[in-house]
Amino acid sequence: MNRKNLALAGVIGGAIGLIVSFLLAIEYFGIGTENVASSACSALGGGDSCLKVAESSYSAIPGVPFLGNVPIALLGFGFYGLITYSFFLVTRAKTNEEVSNFISLLFPILVLGLIFDFVLFGISVGIIGTICQLCFITYIVTIALLGILFLLWKTEGKPTLNFPVAIKDGITTAALVYFFSFSLGFATSKMWVSGSNSNTLATSRGMDSAEIQSKIAAYFQEPTLGIKVEGYPFIGKKDAPITIVKYADYNCGHCMHTSHILHTVLSEYDGMVRVVYKNFPLDGTCNRLMQQPRPGATSCVAAIAAICADKQGKFEPMYRGLYDNLEKGVAHSGSSVVNLANSIGLNVNSLKACMASKEAQNQLNAEIDEAEKLNIQSTPSLYVNDRKIESGTPNPAFLKSLLEQIIQKM
Repeated sequence: MNRKNLALAGVIGGAIGLIVSFLLAIEYFGIGTENVASSACSALGGGDSCLKVAESSYSAIPGVPFLGNVPIALLGFGFYGLITYSFFLVTRAKTNEEVSNFISLLFPILVLGLIFDFVLFGISVGIIGTICQLCFITYIVTIALLGILFLLWKTEGKPTLNFPVAIKDGITTAALVYFFSFSLGFATSKMWVSGSNSNTLATSRGMDSAEIQSKIAAYFQEPTLGIKVEGYPFIGKKDAPITIVKYADYNCGHCMHTSHILHTVLSEYDGMVRVVYKNFPLDGTCNRLMQQPRPGATSCVAAIAAICADKQGKFEPMYRGLYDNLEKGVAHSGSSVVNLANSIGLNVNSLKACMASKEAQNQLNAEIDEAEKLNIQSTPSLYVNDRKIESGTPNPAFLKSLLEQIIQKM
């Protein structure tokens, strides 16, 4: 193949990477929707694999200033945008020297991209426990682009590559192209899922607008319950006008999924919402309302650890760490909690003393006593501004619509 044909193959490969990265961003911003991304993943035989990856805590960089949560897929969109633009310039190159400079710039960028893909593949298989079919396509595309670049280098007579000079001369332009591509992907993927059938919180299958409005009307008919919130750990601003109380178990997969949804809520409604966290371990070892104790009392260990981390002002990192461990398949135990405590900078001796104290157990018992009055029988159980919503993982479309209506009534 000649130079132009190889460069055009590179443009096509980069464009495929752009399309797939865009689909993955849509899947993140519209978790659970019947959208083109989930349909594409299913058509490739992946079922809900892409959804499972999108729901994991590894799918995005949380809390980026001015942007909120940024899906990892958009980093790929910026990467493939840069690659596509670079191969396009090769098609227009007039001299061998120009082509050699492009190869010198593209080679280290593609190698870094491939290393990043290997890391993501390891996380997907080793931690999340699935292979996202769309993600796998991007890995193949990166390898193919490296192959095209190698063939281009051979076609040009295997010129000596000067990486330092090429990077020095081209880094500013490359950074600008990457930033433009990333920004375009971020804006368009968010706009794609911002219509009536989806939103940036994500929407869930099986609930249309009429049902959402019916549930919202039912919510406003619910009585207020007098749930205690002062003195309990929370995330968000203390004076936020909307308070969500979450009763949960740290071994509960639905509770973990709900934690991702609430994390997005806190990001998108910054200053308007705070989430107060309480424990309802589904374990008879420490919860008198449960009949059967669980081996290792893992739910109880996690609940007490969260209570005691809050005493040191470290509730949020402990909370996130406990669910990260659940997602990784790490059982909650004295040793896993100590390892987590060390990683987040807790005073381990104080934590151990607290976990063995009557004070911590009394707080857990008080939360269980309140759960009994609220007739909580499953987790997660959520309450918005002292009113109950349906137990289980909340439908994000319903939750967003509810928050919007509460804000309108203020």
